[in-house]
Amino acid sequence: MAKVTLSKTEKKKQNIAIAVLVLLCAPILYLYISFFSLAFLGADGAFTLSNFDFLYKPMKLKQTTIQPIGKSFVNTVYFTIIVTLSEVVISCLAGYALSRLQFRGRKTIQYSLLILRMFPNLLLLIAVLYVLIALHIVNTMVGVILVAIAFRIPGSTFIIKNFFDGIPRDIENSTLVDGCSRLSGFFQVIIYLVKPGIASISIFSFLSAWSNYILFNTLIFNSKTPVIATYLHSLSRSEQMIADYGVFAAMAIVYMLPVFVFFVISQKQLMEGNIGGGKGV
Repeated sequence: MAKVTLSKTEKKKQNIAIAVLVLLCAPILYLYISFFSLAFLGADGAFTLSNFDFLYKPMKLKQTTIQPIGKSFVNTVYFTIIVTLSEVVISCLAGYALSRLQFRGRKTIQYSLLILRMFPNLLLLIAVLYVLIALHIVNTMVGVILVAIAFRIPGSTFIIKNFFDGIPRDIENSTLVDGCSRLSGFFQVIIYLVKPGIASISIFSFLSAWSNYILFNTLIFNSKTPVIATYLHSLSRSEQMIADYGVFAAMAIVYMLPVFVFFVISQKQLMEGNIGGGKGV
């Protein structure tokens, strides 16, 4: 590839753009440097891992002893995996049915999905609480999981349906001609063509479940089922103020690490464009 030569005016504009970008990014970079400095540097400025002691043993902060984060971490992973997998599977099946199948009530379901997306989840929590009480699953992890999945399915179904709509029907018809049933053709061919959509709803579902605080704070009445969000909140209540900034920064690193890893794993699929074309694809 031939090297592009810029004129003096273009180079000047390029340098100005780079300078503006650096100036805008400098405050953000400073925040991250301060964040990691608090986590890994002690009061004397020396490198230390003492702020991460909460990972495996109780920590004494002021007059309070905090328990290790292990139970909260396990509960959060358990909750996130179940919610994410359930949402992806249900949304894919529902989105495919709405995109490809013709049945009575199809339009009504599509409009209902749009209406449900308009309602903030906070407005439904009181009604949801009464439903869980009637089903005798309030104050349990099962109840919170069901509510989290129900809140996320309408939006995810609508998103993945648009990806199915973008797949030419000729591809699906060719799978039927080759001997596949509609179900086998879905799992062996069609599902691979909507990988960017699956990556999208997976990331959104993972982020929502991993950082979920409202549902646990509202639907769980005791501390027997802690997650990382409620664990951190218990350390920062104004009447106690037991956690220092170094420990909080260390906890934040532990909190964001799984999200970072999950995003790195799925970003390739997320950045891929959806399939396009028509006959002859």
